[in-house]
Amino acid sequence: MSGTNILGIDIGSISISLIEMTLEREIVSRDYAFHEGHVREKMKSMLEKLDLSKISSVAVTSSSPRIFTRGEVFDDENGDYRNYRSNTSCAAGTGSFLEQQAKRLNLPDIESFCDIAVKNTGAVPKIASRCAVFAKTDLIHAQQEGYSLGEICDGLCEGLARNLVDTLFGNEEPPEPIVMAGGVSRNAAVVRHLCALTDREIKIDHDSHLFGAIGASLLLLDSMEENPSAGEASVIGSADEMFKVEYKEKNYYYDPLELKMSSYPDFGSLKSYEFTSKRFPMATEVEIDIYEDLAEKDLNVYMGIDIGSTSTKAAILDDNGEVLIGLYTRTAGRPIEAVQTIFEALEEIEEDYKCAFIYLGAGPTGSGRKFIGRIIGADSALDEITAHARAAYMINPDVDTIIEIGGQDAKFTTMKNGMVTFSIMNNVCAAGTGSFIEEQAKKLDCPISEYSKRAEGLAAPLSSDRCTVFMERDLNHYLSEDFSSGEVLASVLHSVRENYLTKVAIEKNIGENIFFQGATAKNKALVAAFEQRLGKPIMVSKFCHLTGALGVALTLRDSRPEVSTFRGTGLYKQSIPVRTEVCELCNNSCKIKIADVNGETVAFGFLCGRDYKTKKFVNQNISDFDMIKERKKLTAVRPPSAFKKDITIGIPAALHLFEETDLWQDFFNRIGIKTEVSGRYRDGIKRGKNLSGAEFCAPMSEMHGHTAYLAERCDYVFVPTFIEKKNKNEKIRREYCYYTQYVPVVLKSCDAVSSPDRILSPVLKSLAGTFNVKMQLFKMLKSITEGITFMQVSSAYDGAQKRFNASRKRLIRTYEKNRSTEDVNVLLIGRPYTVLSPAMNKGIPDLFARLGARVFSQDMISSEIDAKSQISPVLESMHWNYASDILELTEKAARYSSHPSSVRPIPMLLNTSKK
Repeated sequence: MSGTNILGIDIGSISISLIEMTLEREIVSRDYAFHEGHVREKMKSMLEKLDLSKISSVAVTSSSPRIFTRGEVFDDENGDYRNYRSNTSCAAGTGSFLEQQAKRLNLPDIESFCDIAVKNTGAVPKIASRCAVFAKTDLIHAQQEGYSLGEICDGLCEGLARNLVDTLFGNEEPPEPIVMAGGVSRNAAVVRHLCALTDREIKIDHDSHLFGAIGASLLLLDSMEENPSAGEASVIGSADEMFKVEYKEKNYYYDPLELKMSSYPDFGSLKSYEFTSKRFPMATEVEIDIYEDLAEKDLNVYMGIDIGSTSTKAAILDDNGEVLIGLYTRTAGRPIEAVQTIFEALEEIEEDYKCAFIYLGAGPTGSGRKFIGRIIGADSALDEITAHARAAYMINPDVDTIIEIGGQDAKFTTMKNGMVTFSIMNNVCAAGTGSFIEEQAKKLDCPISEYSKRAEGLAAPLSSDRCTVFMERDLNHYLSEDFSSGEVLASVLHSVRENYLTKVAIEKNIGENIFFQGATAKNKALVAAFEQRLGKPIMVSKFCHLTGALGVALTLRDSRPEVSTFRGTGLYKQSIPVRTEVCELCNNSCKIKIADVNGETVAFGFLCGRDYKTKKFVNQNISDFDMIKERKKLTAVRPPSAFKKDITIGIPAALHLFEETDLWQDFFNRIGIKTEVSGRYRDGIKRGKNLSGAEFCAPMSEMHGHTAYLAERCDYVFVPTFIEKKNKNEKIRREYCYYTQYVPVVLKSCDAVSSPDRILSPVLKSLAGTFNVKMQLFKMLKSITEGITFMQVSSAYDGAQKRFNASRKRLIRTYEKNRSTEDVNVLLIGRPYTVLSPAMNKGIPDLFARLGARVFSQDMISSEIDAKSQISPVLESMHWNYASDILELTEKAARYSSHPSSVRPIPMLLNTSKK
């Protein structure tokens, strides 16, 4: 006799929800598990826990794969609802995103992650959740700034909550009540942040993670009440009867992964073993390779440390440049502890081998180099590109291309004669990195040490090279199509390679002597994937996983510090607590991390570079010229003693208005209208992204934010319309993109201001005459105030334009007066609203000034100068492949720099000294 209960099944990308419900709608059994790609196997084990003789009908959600012989399918999106929104094709904002980060922080499971996050009572670092690569970057910054594991976990939860709010509600007011469903609803930290962000109570049911399965069951029961014959089926004898038996032909896209042209090292050493810390129980093991005989020797050594996002490495070199020891461990969100564990391992090596290391120099590289460098008393801290290039040149002086795939980023570098000629790293997406490979390996239950062996020699199907959410979908699909896990693992490697070659590397610039660096190069099958695609031999060193640390040690050996400032490996014996302070000596309000080491207080995070003992702002500009300050002096507008009109007009310091704020401020002053410029506002991009409701570029988002900021403080906001007509004369450049031409219309359609009428948008046509501009301004002013005549507008505009032109000539004279004839000058080429805005230029002018280089913007260069004569020698000496393109771009920039509203070429940095 058949049973009467309903079985509800919901299979997602990472988990399975299963419930058994009576006809009275009572849940009598429930189960939830992660399937890790093995859907049939996991589903079968869950079904075997049930008494299937009690089941009469099966309800399945539409997201579940079609692997069942029984079951009514119900679409999740066909309910009676007012609105529906879903995430884009990105894993950010999903449970899978948090699960990835939990594994990356070396936590055993997502439950441990949630428990640590919800217990946090400290500060919450801002960690992006738009994509795993941004999250990882921010996470590393948080690590090097000394945030605790609990604070980092809580920051990830807050970032995910913000992403959910942006995706689901946008600019709309969240409705009430809000019910949360899905696996993430069990994360109390995320729920807490969602409540704070929405200012709403979030209702969480005990079975919220099972709502998909419950909903399918309830829909089936509803249909059975309307039609009693619905859902009737024969008795289910066993779990096996639930699954379809399908035989499908497998189609392969890639040839088997085999190395045919490249030699490959055996990674052998005199002794290789794992060290387990006795002092730090949470630390991961340190992989140690002893490359030379150390017994009973006193050795002068140099140590390089590479603190990366996922791993921390160290290399010990002797005075002859021979690699003595290599050490490798997981950073696991605890960079200080990772370095201390390595120090502990080094002291044990000294004890075991009865040898002594005399450190002549020590220094870090990697994302955590600044923070760790301060703590260990580093002799120098090297950027990753320089460090990897130095190591590559030592291993093979002929190397011309470096493929470097790390844990959280991927870099492409070209070299000539040991010098870096070009370098670029990944952005936007985490696909194509070492952690991406690890994430897929974990989903397929493959230890990373066995990955290569399981993928070598196997053909592979085509899978996505984009976000992990696409890859996860493809992996599950191919496993259900009976591809072996090894074949699926091979497809992941092809995807990583394609992502790297299309989104990171510039394939036409790949040379003949290609060096593959990073721990991922120890995956022989991945090296074979690159060889297969490029048709060239790929060099891999036995030190490939240590090259960052090796490069630092080699550089220290090159420079040979007279007296090392290294505090010694005994630091592992100390407890190094880290606390947070906010510096209030200037408007930067730097959030600094402070550690006490050997009775000395060290701090990290000062933008001005001062040390903790110096209680005043320190100007690090050693070039004796500050471009931004000089520009402000030359373009500043003095307000009149009194204003005739009782209104205030805001002028956004964004987009094309940025370079003309002084022009329009002066114009309105002459009319007698008070103005406010948003030049000091720093949160324009962040606020603008929330307001715009669309994925605009950063400058467009910033305009939204600045407009909203001024709308809160002013009666009106001045955002003129710049429309450009087509012109048959091809020599006349186009100045405005289609977004910026219609920005006033876009602003009026969103919530940047309470009323569209408060945005003043006279049409100022760039190819029309001055009279048209004056007439548009007159009509605008006449609509908001009385007593304005056209003659007043005309006179004010002429006076403001005359003063504006004069100030631009002063900028040119400032360049001619201050440019160095004997040292380095830097010309910043780009649109003023990106190059000159502190919120947009990432501090690049300050970075050059700290190095002693004088920095200038392109509108400070006279249109009459011969740009080619100044820049050509530099490009020739650098052997850049793009020399001719850059020269052409620079000449165009100089040619049009005298135009008041000229639009700049794409941002670039050029050294314009004769050196």
